[in-house]
Amino acid sequence: MTFKEAYQKMLEGKKIARPCFKGYWFIDGITGLLVIHLADGQEIIDGLLDLTVRNTLADDWQVVEEEYHER
Repeated sequence: MTFKEAYQKMLEGKKIARPCFKGYWFIDGITGLLVIHLADGQEIIDGLLDLTVRNTLADDWQVVEEEYHER
C-alpha cells in the first residue's frame, strides 16, 4: 500500500512497516507523534527526516503485528 494508505492505518492505531524493515512505524496515541520503532527496541521520534521522506515515497507498506518485527 502507499504511505498515504499506511498513514491512515496508523491513524487507526495500526503499526506499519515495509518488507525490508526489521522494526515498524506508529503514531503515539498520547502525543500524536510519528514514532519509528527499531529492531533493537530503540524508538526514534525525530531526527530522521531524510529517511522518513524517502520511505514515504515507497508503495510496499504493510500493516504488521509487533511480534512479527521483534524477532
